[in-house]
Amino acid sequence: MRTESKRRFLSKAAVALACVGGLASSTALADEHVLILLDKTGSMGGTSVPGLTRLQVAKARIDGYLQIIPSVPTKYAFWTFDNAGPTQVINFAANATPAQISAAVNATTLGGNTPLAGSVCSAVDALINFLPNQFHTKRVYLVTDGDENSTPALNQCAGTWSVGVWPTLDVGSWQAKVRNKACTGDANSAGPCGVFVPPYPPGLTLVADVDFLFTDNIPLQGDYEGREPGEGQTVRVPYEAAPSAATEVPFFSGLAQATRGRYAGVTQKTPATQATPLPGDANLDGCVNVTDRTQVLSQYGQKVPVGTGADFNRSGVVDTGDYQTVVNNFGRGCTTLSE
Repeated sequence: MRTESKRRFLSKAAVALACVGGLASSTALADEHVLILLDKTGSMGGTSVPGLTRLQVAKARIDGYLQIIPSVPTKYAFWTFDNAGPTQVINFAANATPAQISAAVNATTLGGNTPLAGSVCSAVDALINFLPNQFHTKRVYLVTDGDENSTPALNQCAGTWSVGVWPTLDVGSWQAKVRNKACTGDANSAGPCGVFVPPYPPGLTLVADVDFLFTDNIPLQGDYEGREPGEGQTVRVPYEAAPSAATEVPFFSGLAQATRGRYAGVTQKTPATQATPLPGDANLDGCVNVTDRTQVLSQYGQKVPVGTGADFNRSGVVDTGDYQTVVNNFGRGCTTLSE
């Protein structure tokens, strides 16, 4: 993008933001603690969107998230998991910058088996026990392909696969325990989400964001395959999926919704601009331009579904951070000035 064109855009942006600034809430928000939890297990080496593995897509999604301007001061931690449990790559005490977290994410290589349940529960423990007596929003950002298979039997969140589908999860299943841990802080306490059991203080909030990278053996609405029941005959019937796989989409999306987080599913059929979205690209057309700025301004100060449209920083409100994200990335992905 030409420097002069971008200068004109930024000048208009400053004026526009000043005009709508009065719409934003003046209420001070608490700091946020974000623990990014990346699945680096062997299955993440499988193909995601054409030309990219699931791990590559996961890295791109996390990198884009780290370039978004948060609504409030934010501390970051970064963990990976494989084999017997999580690896604490960067903890909150390091006071790492988004750039440092991004570098660690991009240095991640594939590992072994998938202790998904135990790793999520360990991440929740780390979040709710970091500065536990202060009021902070806690967010676990999980990027995974969901194939739990190696959480140690004595782990607090170990369990069988649930036959029941969210929200009717089998008691003692790993899904039920992860749900309980994220909602109440106790893997065995099935209380309502957002009501943490003692010793955690009243008002503690934990948000679960989930990017679920899965293959097309999990059917989506409207997906069909051809079968030949007899010679010369072909019928269209819904795709079948393994019983365990069919429970994963409702589980991860349900967990995110119950904790007021954001869920995103990525398959081999997901358009590239949605699979690895640019920060600031509100309409997901692969170009951050005037259209995205206009969308932010039209929604500025409004409550929206978390992480949708112009709510890049997942606060549930289109705010200054979202606007600044467009400004910082203006022109990315665009081939002409008219886009």
